[in-house]
Amino acid sequence: MKASKQKLIAMGLCVVLAVGSLTGCGGSSNDAGSASGDGAKTSSSSDKKTFSDLGGMDITVGDWFTSKDTLADRTDEFGKKQNEYWKSIQEKYNFKITRDSVYSYTDAKSDYVNDVMASSPKYELYYLYQEFVSEPLMKGLMYDLSTLPEFNFDEEKWNPTVKELMSIGDGIWGMSPDNEPRGGIFFNKRLFKEAGIPEDEPYDLQKKNQWTWDKFEEYCKKLTKDTDGDGKTDQYAMASFSKYYLPMCAANNNATFVSRDKDGKYVDAITSKDAMNWGVDLIKKGYIKPKPSENVAWDWYKAAFRDGEAAMQTAEVYEISAFADMEDDWGFVMFPYNQDQKDATNKTVPNDNIVVMPSCFDQEKAEKIAFAYDLYTEPVEGYTPHDQILEQYYPQFRDDRAVDETIGMMLEEKHKSTSYLPMISEIDYGDFCYPVYANATTPAKKIEELSTKWDTKISKVNAEYDKFAKEHTK
Repeated sequence: MKASKQKLIAMGLCVVLAVGSLTGCGGSSNDAGSASGDGAKTSSSSDKKTFSDLGGMDITVGDWFTSKDTLADRTDEFGKKQNEYWKSIQEKYNFKITRDSVYSYTDAKSDYVNDVMASSPKYELYYLYQEFVSEPLMKGLMYDLSTLPEFNFDEEKWNPTVKELMSIGDGIWGMSPDNEPRGGIFFNKRLFKEAGIPEDEPYDLQKKNQWTWDKFEEYCKKLTKDTDGDGKTDQYAMASFSKYYLPMCAANNNATFVSRDKDGKYVDAITSKDAMNWGVDLIKKGYIKPKPSENVAWDWYKAAFRDGEAAMQTAEVYEISAFADMEDDWGFVMFPYNQDQKDATNKTVPNDNIVVMPSCFDQEKAEKIAFAYDLYTEPVEGYTPHDQILEQYYPQFRDDRAVDETIGMMLEEKHKSTSYLPMISEIDYGDFCYPVYANATTPAKKIEELSTKWDTKISKVNAEYDKFAKEHTK
């Protein structure tokens, strides 16, 4: 089901977090019993609790990337149906819910922590980037969603990766009604054709599970050119950001940076030298455009792709706006995988945004917010949760195969490689990626150098999570 080609604002990922042991606000998310306000009732069709009237309650879902004006002014078929549905539930249950950009990305965590610690949250739900979740969670500033009978996280609409990521002790400390497609390979169709590569071949290979490292390197050789014969490369096969490129190399070799063991403990997993050596080898062979100078912006690679200086780039889907209007036509496939790695397949690395609910809300208010938000995230009639995600992306891409096939694959669990590194707030992909991508050191040397440092920080987080889990296990 395809929407008209009008720009939509991506809905992003919502997670409501909660903690039973409260810091900064009164009340307890583990209080027994149900809301006592007028209009509360239990649904006869499920165990989920419902309300008949929310008494004119005003709910704001705050983030750093959504324009409420754009959400309101949608003329595509799906957008109109969704707005009609949102209007109907607000009228029926007497509440108002608004999604808007109300703080900056850099201020999101501090705004949330300060608001809750001061017992005066400005919004009912706050989006947080995954890297920002651990510290406020451990401080007890988030609400335990498993105590809210308005939610059923076994429903198809909820992101299972986020549920697993945010399950600690007996609580579920986060949710997402969406799956956000992340990193893959954007490619310039004109440059592919000029190199003798059929423009749809990457899609065909991906569909047949033949989009491999070997095929990718074959492309790199054809796409790296000295166009004017002066002995210098004028067109590179690729230009990318190190923190996108190297983690994708790992994921497509069945590896990651931080994993979780069978006991739920975080583990330093940056041991895949093969993946990193392959990725660095492409740089050494001259296929990947080097950073022009130290003075250029960190995202210089976007312009290099937009201007035809590089035929491909490893980038995240949300970065489309940087080159959406480029003159050359372009496509999008998943990152290639190592054909010599058993059971390997094309994978992306999810990094879902998380919406949190302040722990200072009393049980009645939390349940009313949960009821309203559960309604707000329901699929629109005629669209499955999968359909709804795809509908957001048709207007952003040049061809439907990028959405139907590539984005569709990225939503499947078997094509995801979960990294738990964002949950370790004191480490960053850049610790490894920056020096290795710049050829300042080898993957093996950097892995050895980081091993003790990362192990120490991971052990610290494990200790905090163990304590938290014990406090929230019955």
